[in-house]
Amino acid sequence: MRILISRTDKIGDLVLSIPSFNAISQMYPGAQIYCLVRKYNADIVRNLPYIADTIVKDEHSEQELIEKLKSLKLDVFIALYSDSEVAKLAKASGAKKRIGPYSKLNSFFAFNEGIRQKRSQAIKNEAEYNLDLVKQLDSAKFKSIKKIDSQIYIDEAYRDKIKHWLKQREIHRYIVVHPLSGGSAKNLSKDQYVSLIESFVKMYPMYSVVVSGSESDGTEILTMLETIHSDRVFAFISSESIQYLSALIEKSELYIGSSTGPTHIAGSLGKKIIAIYPKIQVQSKVRWGIYDNRRVIYIEPRENCEEKYKCRESCKDFDCFEHIQMGEIMAKIAMILGE
Repeated sequence: MRILISRTDKIGDLVLSIPSFNAISQMYPGAQIYCLVRKYNADIVRNLPYIADTIVKDEHSEQELIEKLKSLKLDVFIALYSDSEVAKLAKASGAKKRIGPYSKLNSFFAFNEGIRQKRSQAIKNEAEYNLDLVKQLDSAKFKSIKKIDSQIYIDEAYRDKIKHWLKQREIHRYIVVHPLSGGSAKNLSKDQYVSLIESFVKMYPMYSVVVSGSESDGTEILTMLETIHSDRVFAFISSESIQYLSALIEKSELYIGSSTGPTHIAGSLGKKIIAIYPKIQVQSKVRWGIYDNRRVIYIEPRENCEEKYKCRESCKDFDCFEHIQMGEIMAKIAMILGE
């Protein structure tokens, strides 16, 4: 059997798709399983032992992709996320079964075994919405799965590289703080993150703090760190493979961040996490929380700003976290580090 699973959006979305990839591998242990993903997050799935090949969407023209998919002679095309491009690829792939979420008109033509999900209602985790699509393939086989694995796999080369990076800076025990989210969800302010880091280094002299970000985040992160006078606070700014950041997170003792891709990587690696999440329905921990990891403490606004202010995803008028006290966050940190 030849099965392609498509997830062509952001890093966190792809991490929350790993349970679906693993479920398919257990349902069809002899199958050839392919992934269709974006270039910037392809390294998340390249090392999964049950994936035969990773196809990078933005490395090919549309016609090249269509020819590639046809050459695979697919039995099944599963789109965990669909837009007009993915819908067109599904239809053109020639796969006998095409499963995906019914939403816009093109999806009804693309998928012959699609389902309506209404994900915007945010009544379950994104990983569970994905698994509902996998279940559509064969519900009996799906029910026979004992345990679904959500783990990512890191290259030894990146583990070695991060060991060298840490050794150069004489960093031993450390936490990772990932303060920026690219606007994916409401977050603590930069000043609040600075205050958090300053409070942490005073309270925990045995730890260093590594503040992580992408190359595009570099200027903002370095500006933040200029105000922190501590030789135990370091910037990790990388344009390399997401595996490099993953290796840094893997060796940490605690990860702190908002609803963004690296937070889900920390979840997949089983790390202790302080997760910053708003209560806006479409951004909430119900849908976008860390999956399959109980070592998480969430920091949320006391009030549901969506109910109080009628906020929506694009709300710019209110800061959900402005009343969060640093003592509250430090108490949560003490709780999770003490486990």
